[in-house]
Amino acid sequence: MKTELQKDITLTPVGIIRNRVVKPQLVASKDGLKMNGNYDSTMKKLHDDSYADSEILIRNDMADLLDGIEDYSHIIVLYWGHEITDDGRSLKKVHPAGRNDYQLEGIFSTCSPARPNPVLMTVVRLLKKEKCRLLVSGLDAIDKSPVIDLKPYVCGQFPQKETFVPRWMESMMKEFNESNTMKETDVKNPDQMFCSRVLDNSRIEKLKENPRAEFGEAVKNKDVQTCLIKTAEIHGHYCPGSALGVMASIYGLHLLGPECMNSDGVMENLLAIVEINACFADGVQAVSGCTLGNNALIYRDLGKLAVTFAVRGKKEGVRIRARPEFKEYVDENVPEFYPMMEKVIMKRDGTAEEEKLFRKNGLKAAFSLSQLPFEKLFSAETVIPDIPDYAPISASAFCPKCGEMVMASKIIKDTGECLMCSGKYREVEGRGIVEKEASKQ
Repeated sequence: MKTELQKDITLTPVGIIRNRVVKPQLVASKDGLKMNGNYDSTMKKLHDDSYADSEILIRNDMADLLDGIEDYSHIIVLYWGHEITDDGRSLKKVHPAGRNDYQLEGIFSTCSPARPNPVLMTVVRLLKKEKCRLLVSGLDAIDKSPVIDLKPYVCGQFPQKETFVPRWMESMMKEFNESNTMKETDVKNPDQMFCSRVLDNSRIEKLKENPRAEFGEAVKNKDVQTCLIKTAEIHGHYCPGSALGVMASIYGLHLLGPECMNSDGVMENLLAIVEINACFADGVQAVSGCTLGNNALIYRDLGKLAVTFAVRGKKEGVRIRARPEFKEYVDENVPEFYPMMEKVIMKRDGTAEEEKLFRKNGLKAAFSLSQLPFEKLFSAETVIPDIPDYAPISASAFCPKCGEMVMASKIIKDTGECLMCSGKYREVEGRGIVEKEASKQ
């Protein structure tokens, strides 16, 4: 049966890929496929590229098409091989991966970039979404490749059993995976062996030099959304409370002075006095770098959405408190948030689907607040803060009753016992600082 084929198809790019990959690893010409360099260097570059980050910038008028994509861990990227020449597109057979030790195969039986229509596809990990920007890893496209389409990757939609590939493909994949294993274990720097490959090497080196480099840059630029995303790495979700903590910290640090924006917590010079132990506090800890662990975070059990920033040696600090009107902004932009919060969080009566919806609404509420000016959400005042002394460097002791090591400053002088063995201790929990009695074993 003869089928009439449409002669021309017009594709309109939906976006563009930006990364540091300038040259493709496989070059297609009239002579076939060739590796861009020798085999070892090409394999190394392939492995590096498979873990590097890329940006996918989608057209602004297509922003709505991305709604919900952040709920997937991986997506399928269809892009155009814009640098493949007419000679490359006219090839009928190639040696796979440009290796002459493999026999010639028809283009349609290979993953070659040389194709009559160079529509290329990769499954990538979606790291984060910011408006029309997607950050992904594992994208094997070169810089400025036009994006044709995006689809969610759903593993269950693809065959899992009774699949097979030719021997040459099996051999190639085995060789690729073995060289990847060798690359990960045969390293000059032992620290690299513990890298999870979530971060690319250049970013790892940058963060080794300054762990808070990304936070510092974002705070300096008043980049609320980046700080909110990075805060969610420790907070676990997005919500108005953490967003307020993030924004209060950026606002307060700018009012306090530029020298306060890159504290590493070593000398305890920058202090944050937070007045609530809720989501707000995580925003403060993440953005300011003042934490319980580095003794730069002071918790006052007052139950207020407020934080004071101070620097040792400076008389004055700045106190930032949230205006109650922030709830009106949330209601206006995400009216479902507070009713859902009451059911899911306060009453603990939400279904799994409602919990998922609550998280989505929390994300919308957080990012809607991030669009507002600081002055609309907060009141700021100059204060003379009550700053505690530096944290004491305490020796270690052993409790004679339980035998466990304990800070010497946390033992009962008369008995030498730890607080738990003495029967009373204090803890910070949802209710604040609470006096507790140790349960008797």
